[in-house]
Amino acid sequence: MDNETNETTETTEYAQPLPQLLDAILEPEDAYADLKRKPRWLVFFLVCTAVLMALIPLAQPYNLAAGQERMDHYISEHRSQLGEEQLTQMEEMRENMGEGFMFQYLPYLITPVLMLIFILLVATGLNVGVGMTGIKLGFKSALSIASLTMIVTAIGGIVGLVLVLVKGDVNVGTNLSLLFPLYPEEWYMRLLKAFATQLDLFAVWAVYLYTVGVSKVTGLSTKRSFRVVFILWLIWATLGTVLGYLGFAG
Repeated sequence: MDNETNETTETTEYAQPLPQLLDAILEPEDAYADLKRKPRWLVFFLVCTAVLMALIPLAQPYNLAAGQERMDHYISEHRSQLGEEQLTQMEEMRENMGEGFMFQYLPYLITPVLMLIFILLVATGLNVGVGMTGIKLGFKSALSIASLTMIVTAIGGIVGLVLVLVKGDVNVGTNLSLLFPLYPEEWYMRLLKAFATQLDLFAVWAVYLYTVGVSKVTGLSTKRSFRVVFILWLIWATLGTVLGYLGFAG
């Protein structure tokens, strides 16, 4: 039987958050262990969000091309069902897709909001999940773990952009959805592709870091910490699969 908790060991104390953020990559056990001494999240959140926002103008031309391609596919598939007026409106929408507030400015406003919502949801899940084991984590500590792990999202964004620039379109990635057709026709293939999207290299890395964070901050064994994180990931992946399926079905 695995031990209920890990023994406390001497840890690195970080005077500044940026070296701690870097060590989440290089020395994750030290980086997360110090959150027990000093929970903090705001700088981690701001730095990683700034990185993601800096990628937006580089990715926008490819996102525009991908959006137009999806629109072309939809028009082609449903042309016989669309009236002449609807068809004209959709073609005009396609031509004007890269203009206006929605495309030019909204991504910069919505990115920090979405990332804040994301880490709040993760922190809530971690706090509740760990609490069900009988161990107290605390929301601030959970938020600190979630924010520090945002480094994975930032690096994933950089890697994703590099892949897009190398290939020249956005139909690339680090998940298993690449094994499926771009537009699956059968409903079960859409469902499988939606689930395959959740099986991502950076999701695996994030699960590992969340496990390290929970273990180091609470003292739970690695095995019990992983169980909590994996169950939370399953819930998240299920939600993502449903939303992804509906997106493919649309």
